[in-house]
Amino acid sequence: MNPPDREPNPQNLSQWRDFAIGFLRKQLGQDAPLQLGDATLLRDSPLEGEGPVCAFQFMLKRVGAEPHRCFVVVGRTEPNYYPVFDLTPDEVFSLHFGTRFMLVMGVAACDVASRSGYDAMADARRIVDRVAPKQPIDDLSVAAAFDVQGQIHVVLQCLLDGRRVYIMAGDAPQGFSQRTHLPPHVAYRLHLGEVLRREPAPNDDVP
Repeated sequence: MNPPDREPNPQNLSQWRDFAIGFLRKQLGQDAPLQLGDATLLRDSPLEGEGPVCAFQFMLKRVGAEPHRCFVVVGRTEPNYYPVFDLTPDEVFSLHFGTRFMLVMGVAACDVASRSGYDAMADARRIVDRVAPKQPIDDLSVAAAFDVQGQIHVVLQCLLDGRRVYIMAGDAPQGFSQRTHLPPHVAYRLHLGEVLRREPAPNDDVP
């Protein structure tokens, strides 16, 4: 099924809904939903060559598994679907953009332990000291690591002031996330998408 000719807008969301259902049928077969929830529209994409997208929520029911809520994202992008976790529709867009970035850039998981010279504690200390100097860092571990065209993006997990957090470290855009109930690769993609959305669009006028 081909996508609608026009990009998502309030007038043609029913057409994009039909396209999303067709996409899910192709991906999920007999487990695909028969109907989708209300649409959430996002008019701008931070990704070059992509455009407006919309997200529909649905319930995924698989044989032998507990039903769980998901979002499907379609529009001027490559469609995909994601578990809801505890994400808002706007956060799902960030997750989608982070996922698209990883796919386009060919990002792959890697073993940072095999990279000589990487010191997780020194890396964490460097980042934490920028916001909370001398804050104790406990129970530190590498939760995930990714090779981004030779740069190494690291997701560290630790306890800060008794709270478990992720630290986006290595060559990644630095940041923290307290949502450690999310798998580290999901927290990383969500973080990437949020960073991309904060950056000026490629076609923004330069003063």
